[in-house]
Amino acid sequence: MTARLYAQAIAAPDLPGEDLRTWANAITLTRTVVGLALFTIAALEHSQAWNLAGLAVYWSLDCLDGRLARSLHQETRFGAQLDILADRFLIAFFYLNYQALHPEAAIVIALYLFEFMILDHYLSNQFMRWPILSPNYFYMVDPAIWRLNWSPLGKFVNSGMVTILLLSTGSIWPVLPLLLALYGIKLYSAVRLHRLPAPQG
Repeated sequence: MTARLYAQAIAAPDLPGEDLRTWANAITLTRTVVGLALFTIAALEHSQAWNLAGLAVYWSLDCLDGRLARSLHQETRFGAQLDILADRFLIAFFYLNYQALHPEAAIVIALYLFEFMILDHYLSNQFMRWPILSPNYFYMVDPAIWRLNWSPLGKFVNSGMVTILLLSTGSIWPVLPLLLALYGIKLYSAVRLHRLPAPQG
């Protein structure tokens, strides 16, 4: 972290009042409701196809709400927190359904859900300590933590790669080394984060 970037982060002007009635928030709520409906059908029908449909809605609309928020200048801290919660809520339903269909993956799923829903969730909400809109801007506070967690590559590794590997290989063994790496990234990020000076003002 450079002194200049840290100074930018803590010297940012007060964030404006937030209008919660945005297209981005509407899409986040829509993907949560539609995703939940699809995952519920998947659970009732014990259907891999419906479970994958729910995952497709989750991923596609997750990309859309973020892009829309940025393009329409509708980014809000509330929207960022809503997005973070929606991600955890939907991925939990996907993996609970997946485990019911593939009980042999239980250990990997438990490890991933703990990493994503506890460690990553904790880190993702730490942006609230600084006057920035979301984790997407954490490079202003600490570029290394941002690159590992919320850069485009960091997001893909954290949020998508485990699922893609599990679905494409049908085996837990390629996923285990990645999970160990993710735990290392989260623990390193947490230690580094708590060594940062407290924001002033």
